[in-house]
Amino acid sequence: MFKPEITLEHSDSRGEIYSISLPNQREIMLLHSNPGSLRGGHSHDCDELVVVLTGKMRYHKTRADGKEWKSDLMDGETSFNPADQIHMGEFLEDTWVMEFKLAKKGEWRQTNFDPYRERVETNAAG
Repeated sequence: MFKPEITLEHSDSRGEIYSISLPNQREIMLLHSNPGSLRGGHSHDCDELVVVLTGKMRYHKTRADGKEWKSDLMDGETSFNPADQIHMGEFLEDTWVMEFKLAKKGEWRQTNFDPYRERVETNAAG
């Protein structure tokens, strides 16, 4: 019988990121983010589903034409990021999020979006 493994992948002042292994090799990430923290600032070459388990986040997204929009997500709400969707999470409360990549682990690539990524890195540095 398969038993999933939860591994702490990263921890800093913003919170923690855990990976959850599955038998089908899909990637699930569990993120804990402290209020005021930023994460992401990139796109992926695969689709992704994001679920807010508890807390509140503001999702910043940018379209291919450069227009940005924001949406607030709370407990139980989801957001779908199609491949190449630029996104960044701004956490308004103590928040737990699950991210499910619709590709096998290691079979997708991430591309940073400098305007968002610079904000994320500055935020992570404190």
